[in-house]
Amino acid sequence: MPAPNKHNQGWLPEDWTSKSAWLESAHRAARLLRQQVAQATPQQLRQALEVAARVNPGPWGGDFHEVQFADWKGAEVTWKEHRQGTVVWVHGGAFAFGSPRVYRAAAVHLAKHTKCRVLMPAYRLAPEHTYPAAHDDVCRALEAICAEYGDVVVVGDSAGGNLVLSALARLEESDSGQTVRGVALLSPWCDLRPTARSIVQNAVAHSPFDSEDSMEYSQSYLGGHSPEDPRVSPILSRDFRRLPQVYLEWAEDEFLAPDIVLLRDELERSGVDLTVRTEPEAVHGWQTLPDLLPEAKRSSLALGKWVREQLGLPVATN
Repeated sequence: MPAPNKHNQGWLPEDWTSKSAWLESAHRAARLLRQQVAQATPQQLRQALEVAARVNPGPWGGDFHEVQFADWKGAEVTWKEHRQGTVVWVHGGAFAFGSPRVYRAAAVHLAKHTKCRVLMPAYRLAPEHTYPAAHDDVCRALEAICAEYGDVVVVGDSAGGNLVLSALARLEESDSGQTVRGVALLSPWCDLRPTARSIVQNAVAHSPFDSEDSMEYSQSYLGGHSPEDPRVSPILSRDFRRLPQVYLEWAEDEFLAPDIVLLRDELERSGVDLTVRTEPEAVHGWQTLPDLLPEAKRSSLALGKWVREQLGLPVATN
């Protein structure tokens, strides 16, 4: 191994041929720029993501249009007008950013692979709206969609996975979620406590965010509410027996991996019918970029196949 460069100070990789080392250096620089130089606000990040999303509307053949009903608003995405079933995708974004439009490309790909309509509820964001705003919005939307469309599969990524688990727990108490045939959790943020495994381990070599970001956004949304509440840290529910079939996906080297492994163990302990899929190396949120990342394309194809199975649909053809 080359001798350390005393002028490097950790910013450039010692092994110049290592993709892993370059990624680590890039993510370290990104964290520094965001946290200490740019100090971007959630509102600024939202705007940047919205602008970027307009450049990538997804593959030709997808249709995106905003919808608004009495109990929820958001967007509906279809592929060449196919509506063979219904998928609900609750977007992530640390409770502070993201929107159905930001997820347009990923939703178009999922609609293509499933031939289903993909409904994406919008929800109120922090710091303007603290707990339980987002949780209430998602629960209300899921209840209305289940009542309207019957059998559905629900997808949630990152903070969206948190919202999905909590909403299903609430709906199960009133039997309002009985038409949910499956729930797909993509890198779910399931533990908002400062003692979460992800915070303690703080594995950030391949992550553009770290424990400082995690704590900032969780506290911003909680607004003083206890992170020990299973409604905001669903890993603490310890009882997932009433969940339908679950699809759980994460990257083995991502920041949230330690928490998700614990969630997997709890799901297995509860006897949930569980499908697990992992990527060895991927940046958190990779699933939203199937036009750009091969790992995201693999994820979209695998999820599409699983969704059709849960809805009792035959193998899809393009």
